[in-house]
Amino acid sequence: MNKLLIILFLLSVFLINFLPVKDTDFGWHYRCGKENCTQNHFSYFLPNYQAANPSFLYDKALAFTYDHFGFIGVSFTGAAIMTAAALIFSQMANFLLFYPVLFFSWSILNLGLRSQILTYLFFLLSIYIIEKSRKNRRWLWLFPPLLIIWVNTHIGFFVGLILLLFFLIDESIKFIRDRKQKLSSLYTPLAVIIVSLAVTAFNPFGINVYRTIIDHATSPMSSMIAEWTKPSLLQQIIIIGLTIAFLIVIARKKILPVFEILMLLFFALLALIGVRNLPFFYSAFFIVIVNYLHYDRIRANSVLLPLLIALSFFLIIINVPGTVAFDQSWTAYCNDGLSHYPCNAVKNYPSLSGNVYAAYEWGGFLIWQKPQIKVFADGRMPAWKDEQGRSPYQDYLDIIQTQPGWNGKLRKLKTDYLLIMPGTFLDLLLQKESRKYSWQEKYRDDVAVIYKNIL
Repeated sequence: MNKLLIILFLLSVFLINFLPVKDTDFGWHYRCGKENCTQNHFSYFLPNYQAANPSFLYDKALAFTYDHFGFIGVSFTGAAIMTAAALIFSQMANFLLFYPVLFFSWSILNLGLRSQILTYLFFLLSIYIIEKSRKNRRWLWLFPPLLIIWVNTHIGFFVGLILLLFFLIDESIKFIRDRKQKLSSLYTPLAVIIVSLAVTAFNPFGINVYRTIIDHATSPMSSMIAEWTKPSLLQQIIIIGLTIAFLIVIARKKILPVFEILMLLFFALLALIGVRNLPFFYSAFFIVIVNYLHYDRIRANSVLLPLLIALSFFLIIINVPGTVAFDQSWTAYCNDGLSHYPCNAVKNYPSLSGNVYAAYEWGGFLIWQKPQIKVFADGRMPAWKDEQGRSPYQDYLDIIQTQPGWNGKLRKLKTDYLLIMPGTFLDLLLQKESRKYSWQEKYRDDVAVIYKNIL
C-alpha cells in the first residue's frame, strides 16, 4: 500500500508540474546553450560587460532538449526535476507535506522548467546528504561533485555552502558541549567545506561568480523583478508565525537542534525578502517538523489511495492536454504566456535590425528569434551595473518613462529602432511628437509598435 501511495504521489507531482513553457528568460538561455555566453554578444548597452552567471550546463541541456523534443520536452524535463525533488523530500518528511509546499510556493513554481528549480532540487539533496552524514561522515564527500554541477547550473549554488557551514557550526557546538566527542569529528566537515569552496571555481568564470552573488545582494532587485518582491502580508504572517512556533516548541522541549534552527531562520529571512525563496522556507520547515518534533509519517488508509488516484486522473484530463496544446501552438506561446510577445511585429516587419531598444520582457525572446539584432536590456541584466553603479533595468525604465535625457541616451548608444508596447509613456509621446525627436512610426498592432531612427 505504501509503495503504491508513493508512486501515485510522484505521478501527481509530475502531472502538477507538467507546465507550459512561459519563462521569459527561455530565449536567452536557449541561445546561450547554442553558443558561448562568456561574453555579452546580445546587448548594445554595456556591450563589454562580462556577466558571471554560471548557467552553462543548464543552457546546454535546455538547448538540447528543445532542439530534439520541442517545448513538450522542456515541460517534461521540468516536471521530472520537480518529481525528483519530491522523492528526496519524501525521504525526509511525510510525502503529503509536499503538497502544501507546492501550494504556498506556487507563485514561483508555476513557470515550469527554470534553472531555479534545479537549485531547489540540489537544496533538498544537500539537506538529505547532511542528514545521512550524521551517521556516516562519508556522505559529506558528495558535496564537492554536487557543487561542481550546481555552480555550472545556477547562481544559487551558495545555498549548499551555507548549509555546510550551518552543519559545521552545529557539530562544533556539539564538540564544545560534549567532552567525550573527539576533535577529529570536525575534520571531515571542515575538509569538505574547504574542498567544496575550492571546486566552485571550476566554472567558466572562476571566482567571479561570487561577484555576481554580491551584485544580486546589493542591487535593488525587489523594485525591478516581480519574483524578487516581498511576499504578501498573509505569507509574511505565516512565515513569521511558523518560525516563532517552532522556536517556542523546541524551547519547551529543551532541545537545541542548531543546524535546523540556523537553516529555518536563514530561509525564513530569505523568504521574507523575496517570493522566489518561498519553496526553500516551507520545505525546510516541514522537514524540521518531522525530524525533530516527531510529527511523523501519516499512515496509509482507505481514503488516501482513492484521493490520489482521483487527483492523478483529474490532472491527466485537465492539466496535461492544456500543456500539450500550449506547447504545440506558436500562437499560444506568443499571446498566452507571462508576456505577449511581438511575434506579428517581428514577422511583418523583417527590416528590424541593428540596435533595438525593446520592452524588457521581450529581450530574451528577441535574442532567440532575431539573432541579427542587439537588444538594450533583457533578463540577464538586472544585477549588472554601469559605471555609476546603476542597473540597465533602471536605465531602461528612465527611457520608457521619458525621463529627462531619455532621447540623448538612445542617440549616444546609436539605437536604430524602438520596439515597445503601445500605450507606454514613450509611445504616447512619440505619437504626438515623433518628428521632434527624430523617430518615425513604422509598424503598429495591439501588442507592439516599431519606431525607426530617422536622424
